[in-house]
Amino acid sequence: MRQKKFLVLVSLSAFGWSHACFADDLFGIAMKQPLSVQECIARQGSYLPDDHSQCFKWPAASAKSEAPPRDGTIIVNVPLQDRPDFMSGADVEVGLKAGLVVSLSARTHGAERDTRDLEALEHAFGKSDPQYVFDGLNSYQSIRANWQLADGSTVYFNSSEFGRYNGLVRIQAP
Repeated sequence: MRQKKFLVLVSLSAFGWSHACFADDLFGIAMKQPLSVQECIARQGSYLPDDHSQCFKWPAASAKSEAPPRDGTIIVNVPLQDRPDFMSGADVEVGLKAGLVVSLSARTHGAERDTRDLEALEHAFGKSDPQYVFDGLNSYQSIRANWQLADGSTVYFNSSEFGRYNGLVRIQAP
């Protein structure tokens, strides 16, 4: 019986550690790996919405080619099954350097759901020491938090980076 309790305790401890750093495959995109994805389907100069497949879009005013750039930024459409709970919308801004993914940025739900978004981020990256900011100019507070991951990557969260209705989470490789 003692041995079973020990195994259960060890299993729970291992599970607790395993969920605390999944930045390597967040949004279905692997950090520090090449991005292999097709361009999204466009009609009459606009990209069509797609909740079922991963594809990339060129940011406005970008020089376009047939493949993602080796260095620069593109927008990746994230299918529903790869969207974490804290993500608002379908798009992730992906930073590329030497053909490898070095950053991921996504919008969050803003001040209305900031506590829930923080909980989802803490489930993904581990406990944080959030700051609750009320500037007196707005009728809402902002939650800010940072994580330093074991591989040197950083995670930044600001629940009202773009105002009351949209926050930001950014994962950056060292």
